[in-house]
Amino acid sequence: MVSSQDFDKFLAARAAALVRENFSDRGITNLLVVKWGGKWRGKLGHIRPLENAEYGSVIEINSLLKSLEVPEYVLDYVLMHELTHYFQGFGSNHTRKHKHPHKGKIVEKELARHGWEEITQKAEKWIKENWKDFFKNSRMN
Repeated sequence: MVSSQDFDKFLAARAAALVRENFSDRGITNLLVVKWGGKWRGKLGHIRPLENAEYGSVIEINSLLKSLEVPEYVLDYVLMHELTHYFQGFGSNHTRKHKHPHKGKIVEKELARHGWEEITQKAEKWIKENWKDFFKNSRMN
C-alpha cells in the first residue's frame, strides 16, 4: 500500500524535476513548498505566498490527482502551470512579469516556450472530458 508520505515524496520529487528540466535558468529564490491540498471540484492547483512572498511560496495540488485513474501528464501539466505562476512573480518573490496571471494566455505561451504544447492539449482534453465525472465518482467513494 502506498502511504501518504510516499505521495508527498513523489510530489516533491516531481516538482523538483520539472523545475530542473524547465526553469533551471531562473532558480528558486525563496522557500517553495509543494504539497497536496484539498479535493476541490473547481481547481486543480493554486499558488500563494506564505506569510509574505519574500519568505516563501506554497503550491497546493488537488489531492484527487493522486488517483491512478488520473494520467501522470495531467499532474505534470498542473505542476507546470503553477510553477509558471511562481516564475512569473505570482505568489512568489520573483519580479512580476504581467499584471494578471492568466490574461493574454501568458501561462499557455510560457508552457509552449518550454515545449509543452502537446502535453497541455492532452491534459486539457482529459480534464474537459473526464474531470466532472471523476470528481463526482471520487466523492461517492
